[in-house]
Parts: sequence; C-alpha cells; structure tokens
Amino acid sequence: MRYGYIRPLDLYDTVEQQKSKIKNTDGLFVEAHAHNKKRDELERLLNETIHDGDTIIVTDLCILADSTKQLLDIMNQAEEKDIVVSVLNMDLKIDGSSDHSFIRVLNHISNFQSDVVRFRTRQGMTDAVSKGKQMGRPRRSDDNIKRAVEMYMSKQYTLDEIKEATNISRATLYRHLDK
Repeated sequence: MRYGYIRPLDLYDTVEQQKSKIKNTDGLFVEAHAHNKKRDELERLLNETIHDGDTIIVTDLCILADSTKQLLDIMNQAEEKDIVVSVLNMDLKIDGSSDHSFIRVLNHISNFQSDVVRFRTRQGMTDAVSKGKQMGRPRRSDDNIKRAVEMYMSKQYTLDEIKEATNISRATLYRHLDK
C-alpha cells in the first residue's frame, strides 16, 4: 500500500502543492502544524498504519524529518519493516537494497555531525579555560555556606529563612551538613 505524508512546511511546496504531487495513494496523512514536536499524523502512520512492503511518499525529506538523527531513526524503522520511502522532488526511492544504502550513508553523516559538535564543544571549553574562564557552576561563597550551617545548627531559623538570608539552597546546605 502507498501512503502520502504532508506537513505544512512551506519551504518548497505548500500543502496544496504537496497534495497535487502525491497521487494514487491508499491514504494521505496531513499534519495540522509544521512544528517538530507532537507530529501525531507521522506517529500514526509509522506506528499504526504502515506494514511490511508499504511505501511512504513525501515531496521532500524535510517534510519527513527535522534533523539528520530523526531522519536516520525513521529510515531505520522503514528498513526494519521493508518500507520504501519515495521523495518526489528529489526523484529518490530509498529502499535499503544497495550495499551502500542511503541509511548507511546517513548513519555516517549523523556520526560525523556528532563528532563535529563534540569537537567544537571541547575546543571552545579549552579556549575558555586558557583565557581564565571558570568551567561549570560558580562556587558558593564559603562564608555564606559557613553562615548557613551555623544558622541551621542554632535551630533558631527555618530552612526558608536560612535560604533568604544566605542564598544557599536546601540541597547545598544538606550536602555541606553531610561533610
């Protein structure tokens, strides 16, 4: 069976243009919004409707997924169920039959992007440390912590009063009491 999936993402085609391009289907799944969260129609298509050997038709990959990772997840799910994904504007059929399948290439691209982000993050942290920046959460003043512990031990103040006076949270206070 052939199912079309449409999302109102007017990057290339409007909803009406997508509908006119996606023809001869056994069902059309149209999202009500373009947001990347709560894509109910896509979830319904992938988890309830589609079966082994079926085809999903979209006009562009960005209609189907919002990130390389999400696209990889969808393609892996499609490969498991032997589903063909047809991308009309790219004249592309993704079926996982090639030794250098689209999914394998996409997996490499996804790993590459993760490595680049990880590398840039580490490089930024190293540069910041070399410029004298402190990494992590700022330390609380030892004087404030000492004062908070003294107030707690005197049993004359509530936790809220201690927090108000010293700006030390309950968790921080308890952590220092345990030492």
